[in-house]
Amino acid sequence: MNWQPFRGIAPANMTIFSASFPDVSDQWPMKDDTAREIAALDRALKAEPALRPPLIEFEEGGQAVLVPQNRYSEQAYRNRPALEAWRTRLVPTALALFVVQNPLEDRLPEGTKMDSDSRQWFIHANDAIGVRSRAKVLSALVDKYIHNESENNWVSLASGAAIPVLEALRNAKLDGQKVYLTLVDKDPVALRWAETMAAQEGLTVGEQLTLLRRDLVHTLVRNEDLLLELGDHQAELVDALGIFEYFNDADAAIFLQRALRLVRPGGAVIVSNMLTSSPQIDFTLRCIGWEHIFPRSLQQLQDIHLAAGVPVENVTVIVPKDGVYAVMEIRT
Repeated sequence: MNWQPFRGIAPANMTIFSASFPDVSDQWPMKDDTAREIAALDRALKAEPALRPPLIEFEEGGQAVLVPQNRYSEQAYRNRPALEAWRTRLVPTALALFVVQNPLEDRLPEGTKMDSDSRQWFIHANDAIGVRSRAKVLSALVDKYIHNESENNWVSLASGAAIPVLEALRNAKLDGQKVYLTLVDKDPVALRWAETMAAQEGLTVGEQLTLLRRDLVHTLVRNEDLLLELGDHQAELVDALGIFEYFNDADAAIFLQRALRLVRPGGAVIVSNMLTSSPQIDFTLRCIGWEHIFPRSLQQLQDIHLAAGVPVENVTVIVPKDGVYAVMEIRT
């Protein structure tokens, strides 16, 4: 990984780096054409802020149907059957991210065949690149907290199918030491996928792997049930790459306080949040129509960790070169 000074707008006292990573999009055919097409849609939507994102309606019998509410969404989904299936059947579940993280798969997790035009967008859309790059940041940080000299506990909150976690473990410089992994998510389908993929890495339920089907709003933000279940200060590492931006500011501060209680001294919580400056944010939210989230500026992210009682010297922020997400490493 190439760490560089961050050159964007940030709070004066924030420790922040940019980072560059290789990506499947780098040498892929038609990259420039696809990037220009998506950028044009994003510019058009920015020029018309009143345009609304597509709706998902349900026909009699429960079939989900995508209803574009602006001409740019209609253009985007035309002749892209895999993209439409992805949006109607997988978003906002964790398996939607599986497609973005694995854009070369022949089929979506629910069986729809991947078409060429949809694949180009799963590869080259800036938000797709950002999902993959935030996972690479996690992988780069893991070596600081998962050590060879001892057994390690790692808790992944809103883990989904745990693709970034398993990728990071695969790349970790371990020499036979055990990592005990706890995956927490409310989606039973995602946890079943995670169990299958973890088994391919030699992690089995009841030995090194624990799966907990829990709703974090009810078990960590509204009360402390998950803390009581897992115990204070038991993990070297807690990650929450995909959930922070779904909380409002007050809930995000509570979430952060309680996630930090899971961590031993010397460990860390790693979270990410889409930036308000994300280059194709209108394309993502109003053309494709991703679920409601709270994109934030770097200042807003600092305000949240200060509200949670975390001093600035305990936080490092990494923004990959794609500029989609900020990843916060919050040390105890």
